[in-house]
Amino acid sequence: MDLDRIKTLIDALVASDLNEMEFSEDGWSLRLVRRAQPNDMVRAPVNTVPSAHSRQRPTRAAPDVAPERVANVAAPLFGIVHLQPAPDAPVFVSVGQAVTAGTPLCVIEAMKMFHEVRAEHDGTVSAILVASGQEVEAGQELIRFA
Repeated sequence: MDLDRIKTLIDALVASDLNEMEFSEDGWSLRLVRRAQPNDMVRAPVNTVPSAHSRQRPTRAAPDVAPERVANVAAPLFGIVHLQPAPDAPVFVSVGQAVTAGTPLCVIEAMKMFHEVRAEHDGTVSAILVASGQEVEAGQELIRFA
């Protein structure tokens, strides 16, 4: 089984609502399992995972005040996050930067393959919650938007 086939299968699992996938070919067998997230009871899109802090304590808003909308970008898979395209290149995005949907935010390296993470919505980067070179889990919050 070649790396392109494995990457295709990982991408298919990430893009689907499946929790588990198994594939066999030419004597090889690959089983991919998505870890259960604390908020799986109410399934959220991959890029909007509540932060651990917001799960620990309930927030209360005044009845006539709308709560602030924060969009979080989560890692679609386990790997090493890179906040710049090359060691000597500038970072993809920085705090305070306005981005549009489709803007590259970071790259996750998994099994020597690089997976680009892009913004799904327009917004302003309010926090970068990981460091370049850090190992991240699937579903881990990477970047927060305001």
